[in-house]
Amino acid sequence: MHQIMKYLKKSTKIISGLFLMVGLLSSCTKGFEEMNKDPNSPVDVPAIDIFTNAVQTSVSRELGGWIQHTYLGVWSQQWCKLQYIDEDRYQPRDMSGEFQSPFSNCLKNLTIVITKATAENNDRLLAAAKIMRVWDFMYITDIWGDIPYSEAMQGFSVDGTLTPKYDTQASIYADLLVQLEEANTLLTGTTLNFGSGDILYGGDPVLWRKFANSLKLRILNRAAGTPWSFTYDMAGTQPDVTTSAGAAALATADTEIAKILADPAKYPVFESNSDNAAQVYPGLPYRNGIFNALYTRLDQGISETMVDWLKARTDPRLHVYGQPTPNSVETPPLDYVGFQNGRGITSANFPSISLLGTKIAYTEIAPAYVLCYDEVQFIKAEHYLRVGNNGAARAAYEAGISGSMERWGLADGTSVLATWGKTPFGTSSTGYPVNYATYLADPLVAWGGTDAHKFQLICEQRWAGMFGQGVQAYSEIRRTGFPERIFEYQLEGAYYPGLGLPVRVQYALSEDTYNTDNVAAARATQHIESINEGMFSTNGITSQLWWNTRKNPIPTQTDVH
Repeated sequence: MHQIMKYLKKSTKIISGLFLMVGLLSSCTKGFEEMNKDPNSPVDVPAIDIFTNAVQTSVSRELGGWIQHTYLGVWSQQWCKLQYIDEDRYQPRDMSGEFQSPFSNCLKNLTIVITKATAENNDRLLAAAKIMRVWDFMYITDIWGDIPYSEAMQGFSVDGTLTPKYDTQASIYADLLVQLEEANTLLTGTTLNFGSGDILYGGDPVLWRKFANSLKLRILNRAAGTPWSFTYDMAGTQPDVTTSAGAAALATADTEIAKILADPAKYPVFESNSDNAAQVYPGLPYRNGIFNALYTRLDQGISETMVDWLKARTDPRLHVYGQPTPNSVETPPLDYVGFQNGRGITSANFPSISLLGTKIAYTEIAPAYVLCYDEVQFIKAEHYLRVGNNGAARAAYEAGISGSMERWGLADGTSVLATWGKTPFGTSSTGYPVNYATYLADPLVAWGGTDAHKFQLICEQRWAGMFGQGVQAYSEIRRTGFPERIFEYQLEGAYYPGLGLPVRVQYALSEDTYNTDNVAAARATQHIESINEGMFSTNGITSQLWWNTRKNPIPTQTDVH
């Protein structure tokens, strides 16, 4: 009995000690979870910080990435490939990365921002995120047509689908307009800055509101039709081709544009270059996307189509968009020579061809232009021409030209120096004059002639002004049929001879693997042909995008010189 009592006392002391140790351990580990949080690996991030990333990746993807400098910048015959010419000949590649990236990166982050901003009642950030979301979705639908939209981004929900249906481009455009209307309303009456994490406008809601309505003009104008026929001077022995007018895909487009332009208090738009949506880069490690892609390469140059167009008009932008050829630098006078797109040879003769301008491809702090005042003016000019207001159309056309010149640093009455090489750049000893009145009086620039001719003037000046915005240029070229040169000759090395400019980019192969039924349905709905990677319409019109309602010429002869 004595031994038992002794054991119980001993056990009691042990148990009491254990409880004491547990108590001590409990007090020692109070706040243990906080102590073990890695400040460099947060589990939650403020909405404005996510927005910063979403804007940066969105702009870099469309304006500085592969889709611009390898594909659509050259398909638009603003740029050209000097070697590795395959894509310049319309040779396809798997576009899975380009198709998936906006969804898995930019749109994913914008969805998070919209959710957070809504919960925080931050209407200004919410509106800005909605606007960027529209800009991203417009980029995707204008390249591919029908895309996942209403069921996209449902991976955030437990019961959300991972195989979203494809919405029609018409329905997507309709909702993009609704989203921009909502954003405009959210930003009405406020000037309160929402944060320096906004790297596009520094948190200024007034400028975001102008961006929303200017983007709305771009969307409406793209669906407003091209109501003029035009005769093309086809290269070689081909007979000339007259194209018919294109009906408005959205019947109310011009009515909606008129509503915006008639009420600037309710629908402010860009009024000068100070309103431009442009991503500014501070330098390493945050550098212009085109610079990042090309500063160590020599496979991109300025297109012959662009150089010849600028030369014919004595256009001072030539000295910004391109560099004088190395041969002419070595043995003056300075000269610019573009390379013809889609040649059938291995590479260009570098010393005799102009590279992209130093401000375009070799300046790390060069801005990336998202949407600009000059484009808004050309949209206004086209609208006024469609509704029969010739005076307003001319004023907007000329304002668009001067706005473009100013944006590229070409102020009226000044001169521009030619530059070449890499930092430090070689520079011409004398400049080339910039005179707006002289330029506007040039026979190839001056406002006049038939409405069809005026339409061509507007479209080609817009194409020239959006140099480096290949995604947008490609859409405008398909919609309008200008510049005419693109449709008058066949590329010498065309991967698909006799089919002309692709009417769309092929769908991602990954969709055939993971979203098989829905992408097949989208192809069927749009009458996309099973041959030629689905990029062409063998009759020139059947499988075009919803807003592309005119039939552009399909050339059959090359014009190499």
